[in-house]
Amino acid sequence: MIKDKNILYISAYGLLARMLLFLVFYTHVTMYPDSTGYTDLAEHITSLTYSDYDGMRTPGYALLIALSFGNLYITVFYQFIIGILTAVAWYLLLLNLRFSKKQSLYITLFLQTFIHVYFFETAILMESLVLFLTSLVFYLITIQKPTFVIHLLLGVIFGFLVLTKPFYLFMPFLFYGFWFLKEPRNYRALVSRFIVLVFPILAYLGWSSVIKTHHGYFSSTTLMGIYLAQNCVRFAEKSPDDFKWLSEPYVTYREKSIAENKDIAMSIWYAYDDGAYDKYQMPFSEISNEFAQYAKVTIANNPMEYLHQVIFYSWRDFWKPTIYWNYNDFNFKNANRYFLAIWNIQKPILYIFRALFLVLVPILIIKAIKNRTMDVGFIIMSVIFIASVLQALLTYGTNNRFSFPFEFLIIITVVMYFRDREWWFLKPLVNKLKF
Repeated sequence: MIKDKNILYISAYGLLARMLLFLVFYTHVTMYPDSTGYTDLAEHITSLTYSDYDGMRTPGYALLIALSFGNLYITVFYQFIIGILTAVAWYLLLLNLRFSKKQSLYITLFLQTFIHVYFFETAILMESLVLFLTSLVFYLITIQKPTFVIHLLLGVIFGFLVLTKPFYLFMPFLFYGFWFLKEPRNYRALVSRFIVLVFPILAYLGWSSVIKTHHGYFSSTTLMGIYLAQNCVRFAEKSPDDFKWLSEPYVTYREKSIAENKDIAMSIWYAYDDGAYDKYQMPFSEISNEFAQYAKVTIANNPMEYLHQVIFYSWRDFWKPTIYWNYNDFNFKNANRYFLAIWNIQKPILYIFRALFLVLVPILIIKAIKNRTMDVGFIIMSVIFIASVLQALLTYGTNNRFSFPFEFLIIITVVMYFRDREWWFLKPLVNKLKF
């Protein structure tokens, strides 16, 4: 029996909101170009075979689809359940961060008002699962007296997170680094916490070995070369002659994208999908590997252009809120306009929180240096900020999706900072609500 009734309130609210959306307004499973990669891998998992798979996706999210027996409506149902559990994890995390039960309830309900969370759950994309896993990670990280079992569970979650999105391999190492810096001589604790690294390392090495066996090079995904090359889009022509066969079609489709007012970040995909490289008769994994070599040389030869791309495009896009839906697939006429109006109100709110978070970055760093200690706010900020930098260095495309799993942490970090300042700008409201 659940003793804390707030968990029931949060779950009931989450269930009602999802039923209202999916059963009344948007009875639709949203598919994107990325979705087919997950569904294809799910079919291979179900049939227990890897033959003819292109190696684009890792198996974490595809496993969820496989457990749906190919029925994407069941996948969405799973994602709704995961979404409710995610909200409960937020509530428990807030309690760990020393918010009162009432404060934790209000903040969790506030986080659940943002409609893009629900629309991500109706899409065949990994973001809802990643959000759930990162929420569990930070809940477990903030437990005051973690045991070996907690560290073991944390390691397993990190392992599954890496299988879902290999990018997150940096997180367990970052946390372990923080633990070492805080208690460098606590050898017993460091040994106990080492289990946190084991599972994500095994997950990364294991899946990369599968890619090596079937596609010839060691990587967590055959997409890596394309990812790297996307960051070259604005200086794609500045490559050695040996790579002209790659860069010339790339530049052609970049200019075509600009002329047609299309997203130039996808230029390399427009070229590939349009058959610009078909004459070389290379499998996708091989041409992606060629693009990896091209990108490394091109970036090395044009460091300032690369840095400009990373800062002013890739990194900037990380901080843009995004919503994933099919705007014309609502059940009622004009329902899409009403939801768009809601999103147009909520998006500036998310921008404000992100702007405040970026203002807090130097403040929390200076505080940590001055006090020679790393509090929870500093650690959470560091994970988010480092993630924003790493994703910008690695790829340029749908970078705004990278920030979605950290959105709740961005808001919590800002709220926690003002909580620690005794809610100075909200005192009348705080007193009125007995916050």
